[in-house]
Amino acid sequence: GGGGRAGSRPAAVVERFLTAPPTPVPPEAVAEAVGRVRAAVEREQFPGGAVAVGNRDLVQEVAVFGRTRWDEDAPPVDPDSTLYDLASLTKAVATAAAVMALVEDGRMELDAPVRRYLPEFSGGAKDSVTVRQLLTHTGGVRAGAVEIRGETPAAVRRYLLGLSLALSPRQDVLYSDLGFIVLWLAAERTAGEPLPRYLQRRVWGPLGMESTRVGVPRGCPRCAPTLHLEQRNEPYTGGSYDEVARRLDGVAGNAGTFSTVRDVARFAAMIANEGRLGDARVFRRRTVQAFTRPQPGAGTRALGWEVYCREGVVPDQDACEEVYAFGHTGVTGTSLWIAPETRSWVVLLTNRTYLPRAEMDVQAFRRRLFETVTAEEQ
Repeated sequence: GGGGRAGSRPAAVVERFLTAPPTPVPPEAVAEAVGRVRAAVEREQFPGGAVAVGNRDLVQEVAVFGRTRWDEDAPPVDPDSTLYDLASLTKAVATAAAVMALVEDGRMELDAPVRRYLPEFSGGAKDSVTVRQLLTHTGGVRAGAVEIRGETPAAVRRYLLGLSLALSPRQDVLYSDLGFIVLWLAAERTAGEPLPRYLQRRVWGPLGMESTRVGVPRGCPRCAPTLHLEQRNEPYTGGSYDEVARRLDGVAGNAGTFSTVRDVARFAAMIANEGRLGDARVFRRRTVQAFTRPQPGAGTRALGWEVYCREGVVPDQDACEEVYAFGHTGVTGTSLWIAPETRSWVVLLTNRTYLPRAEMDVQAFRRRLFETVTAEEQ
C-alpha cells in the first residue's frame, strides 16, 4: 500500500460498498412509532420517554416527551443530556461490546475457558465454563445471589466469583446477571485497564457517544430517577436500579450503564449497519454477524443479545428457524431492537419503574413499537 491520498482512496470506496445503503423507514411509520411513545407519556405510563428510529447508519428521528419526574418543575427529557439507567441493556451496549472488540482484536477467544482470563473464576465445573457460554447464559452461573456478602465492591466481587454454579455448563439456558458480572471482570482483566475507559476508547468514543457513563454516582442531576426513596421522600437518581450493580458502585456487567437516547441511537445504528457509523468502522461485519446470530443449544440467545423468532418462543435446546428481531431490554423500561433483514431499528428509553401511575404491558408495548417501525405483522 503506497502512501498519499490516492493510495488510500480505493480501500475507503470498497468499505462503503460492503454495506448496503440505508433504506429509510417510511415517514408514516416513524410518525406512528413516535406517536405511540407520546401517547404512553400522556397516559402516564411513564413520566417521560425518548425514542429513536432509523435504518442502518441513518438516524431518522430522535424524539422526547414528558419530564424526568412527575412534578411540573422537573426537567423536561432532553435527547442529549437526560441520562437513563439502561439496566440490562448494559449487557449489549457495554459488556458484549467490550467482548466483541477483544475477540475481534485477537485478545479473547469465545471458546476459551473464562478462567484463562480470570483465574479467580475456577474450581470444579467452573473450570470448563467458556466465554461463549457466559454470553449465551448457558454457563450454569446462577441468575442472582439470594444474599450478597461484602462491605466493599471488591469484597462483593470476590464473594460472587466464589459462588458455585447452579447448573452444569451447557445443561440449559439460565438468564444470569452474575454471569455478565463475571464476563465484565474477565474482559477488564484482558483489556488491562478499567473497562469503561477501554469502551470509551475502542467503541463509544469513535461513535461519538459522549454522554455514556458507567458507575454514575447517586444524586446525579442529569439522570432520570428509577425509584422513589420513601424514607427520605426523594427520587433515587444515579447509582443503579439493579441491587447487585448498586453494591458494585454501578460498575457491573449486568447493569449500571447510563446513557442518552442520542448515544444509544448511534450504537444501534452502528450495529444495524454491521459495524460502521459514517466513517467510523468499529467492528468488522463478520464480528457483528457472529454476535447477533442465535447460538446452537441456546434458544433465543445470541452472544450477549437476545433474539425474537418469527415462530414465537422456541425451546432452549432449539434455535430460531427465522429471526425477526435481535436486541435487548432493560427492566427500567429501556430497549433496543433491530430487524436483521431490513436493518431498521428502534431505541426506547424510559424510567417506567419510577412511581408508576398507570398499568402497562411493557413487553407488548415494545413489540408493537418495533412492529410499527419494521411494518411487521405478527
